[in-house]
Amino acid sequence: MNKINCLTEKYSSRFIGLVILPLALVLAFLGFLIVPVVGLIFSVPLFILAFTFIAAPESKVCRLILKKDSD
Repeated sequence: MNKINCLTEKYSSRFIGLVILPLALVLAFLGFLIVPVVGLIFSVPLFILAFTFIAAPESKVCRLILKKDSD
């Protein structure tokens, strides 16, 4: 694994999280309007998934590579 792969891994996971987040917001809004309980049941897991992707930590290998390059 090299530095470019580490950076693309980091950006791609954040991008996926940022794509899922608006979908969760739309689903929560529509679900709250139509059937509140069912809408929350479906939107809460999407919120959790989106924030998991956005806040995903880097792998140990990438941390070592990026730290070595900055020294």
